Amino acid sequence: MSGKSKRSYKSKILIIAVLIIVLLITVYFSPGLNIKLPFIYNTKITSTEVILREINKVSTLSTVEYIYKSVFPFDFFDQNTDWRQLVSKRTNSKFLTVLEKDQLWLFDQCKSIGIDLEYDIYDFVVITSVVEAGLNLEDVINPDDITIDGKTISLRMPKTIITKFTIEDSESAKYNYPDLDVDPIHWMQITSYVEEKIRAKVLEDGILKNAETRGNDFIKSLLLESGWENIVFIQ
Repeated sequence: MSGKSKRSYKSKILIIAVLIIVLLITVYFSPGLNIKLPFIYNTKITSTEVILREINKVSTLSTVEYIYKSVFPFDFFDQNTDWRQLVSKRTNSKFLTVLEKDQLWLFDQCKSIGIDLEYDIYDFVVITSVVEAGLNLEDVINPDDITIDGKTISLRMPKTIITKFTIEDSESAKYNYPDLDVDPIHWMQITSYVEEKIRAKVLEDGILKNAETRGNDFIKSLLLESGWENIVFIQ
């Protein structure tokens, strides 16, 4: 290659380099300019994937755990309930409210296992319910739920749900109370009833909002530690 050709080749390389630098400066200082350079676009996708990975660390966890110890049946009815009057209303086919029907179901269930609520003294059992709440794993987070603007990330998070409900099989030796002689079928009916009531109770107590707050706080701390400056959670 002649000296003149070499100089021409070097000039072309220099011009291309200068154009690339100018283009990069223009893109950097013009956020509204919609130019997708391959390597810049790939960097954004990589950032999104990193964010999703950080969120998945929380999505595999329950962020809140509530533990309730309830005394069955004592904690599940109003102590001023007039059982004889309720039974009489049913016997005489009088109108019963939803609450009264629920109370009579409990009355019948207790009587079937030897607990007569018409008397002041009766056997009981302590039931421990463990309720966990966290992100809804079926509500998948995808890249469309993440917006990146400089050092700010906007996230649309899944709703929180009760992720697990467990009734522990406590033994009387552990809590020094009498055991109930209940067959498996009646015990299943009792625990189903208790679960329904405790679920309603924890929802009323704000377990889902608490789980949302703790989950968001944890995700925010992870992303701030990763170098992001501002995390915004959107509905």
